[in-house]
Amino acid sequence: MPADKEEEYQAMSTSGIFGVDVEPEPTGAAQRAKPLVESHHIDVIPESERTGRPRDQFTLWFAANANVVNFVLGGVAIAFGLNLFWAIVAIVVGNVLGMLLTALHAWQGPRLGVPQMIQSRGQFGFYGADFIFLASIFLDVGYMAAQQALQGHAMHDLIPGLGIPAWIIIVTLPAVAMAIFGYHHIHTMQKVLTATFMVVIVVSLIQVISYGPVLAKYRGFGLASMPILIATIGLFFMNMLSWAPYVSDYSRYLPANVSFRRTFWAIFLGNVVATSLFAILGAWITTVVPVASSDPLGAVATVSGTWILFFMALSQLPGDTLNAYTGMMALASMGSHIEELMTGRRRQLVRVVGILILFVIGTVLALLGYKSFLNTFENFIDILLFFFVPWSAINLVDFYLVRHGHYDVDAFFTQHGRYGLFMWPGCICYLITLGVQVPFLDQTEYVGPLVKHLGGADISWAVGFVVASGLYYVVMRWRGGDAESRSAAMVGTAPAVAEETET
Repeated sequence: MPADKEEEYQAMSTSGIFGVDVEPEPTGAAQRAKPLVESHHIDVIPESERTGRPRDQFTLWFAANANVVNFVLGGVAIAFGLNLFWAIVAIVVGNVLGMLLTALHAWQGPRLGVPQMIQSRGQFGFYGADFIFLASIFLDVGYMAAQQALQGHAMHDLIPGLGIPAWIIIVTLPAVAMAIFGYHHIHTMQKVLTATFMVVIVVSLIQVISYGPVLAKYRGFGLASMPILIATIGLFFMNMLSWAPYVSDYSRYLPANVSFRRTFWAIFLGNVVATSLFAILGAWITTVVPVASSDPLGAVATVSGTWILFFMALSQLPGDTLNAYTGMMALASMGSHIEELMTGRRRQLVRVVGILILFVIGTVLALLGYKSFLNTFENFIDILLFFFVPWSAINLVDFYLVRHGHYDVDAFFTQHGRYGLFMWPGCICYLITLGVQVPFLDQTEYVGPLVKHLGGADISWAVGFVVASGLYYVVMRWRGGDAESRSAAMVGTAPAVAEETET
């Protein structure tokens, strides 16, 4: 092994992953002017283009989560049957648990330089990961549709002269533009919106505290139902974990030797603080305005004034943008076996077309379902729990405990590389875990046989994580996966691409 590669290997060993604590200044080529329109999609980000600092991740994720969806989910916690105290407990616990896992996923970005989903080929194989890509696309368009529906409702309440469908289309346009311009412009937007929504949330919380007392039935410290508490924690756990398929897409531009601690905590706090504050605002308003459960946007306007409706609509601009940007990554991943799609000129075309496809699908779904989006969205999150928890467990165990961050990155982009067409240990462990979760499910259309013995609590997400992580770890240790990983360089070279001058 060449000396420079040996040094790189040692720096990225298990101790290096947790021990490096530097926040380098961009130098040399990294200081060059940023392109107007991003040209990368799933290809490896060259070290010369690795810029930014961990604190930039805080503003990215704070703005992404300071939104009306989390406000509405806070009201759902009350609608489930919790009082205000236990709703706040469920919100915070679910967010913390979900983000502990998601922030660990984020570390794969600077270490490997590739999007989150493409790295899944290290656990499932070139084609084995396609199911996860499809699930990620479903996640992206589902969240996007719910967000667009809420934006349309907010703007219609503010300016009722236009119908909700018209507003859904109008509010989509700036998000399309930001997703196309790409990563650096997204960061700039998020910094401005973080400052804006810090002010909005402080003012709104002061207003709801001053508005009037919490209704009698929502006061006190008594817990109405443990199963309801678990279900609410699961709702916020999955809402946080839903960022896991995205998170490395935005951390992969950080330098490879960036601080683990600072990166982890910037992403953790950016997500948890914003989500918790907006969800608590939603829960609190639901406990002081009787009609909040059926009309959450009308309730917040009653408490804060109609001015807040504009910011509620604006709050989903980052979410719309990130969903389309990441959905494009999943589409590009599924087409990455076509060599032409990885060239410089075609990369740009793939980015733009993929983003437009995602926005069209999400907008159509929003237009079709805006009248009943809330119930549909709750069921949607429940389904996500079922499919994404086992993936998260296998992905994290493989990265941290089996391969210790060492991957043949070049092999992510070839059908005949180290990871093959299918990595059967990962695929089989995933399928077994799905089967194990079924008896613990409590969904609208299906209730598992073990649910009633647990008092009605749906613990499938907790069971899924424990089973998937434990089973995969045992199988890979038995196969000698750790020893195998030591022969793979952690950072490979980017797939051959025809580089062109970026605009």
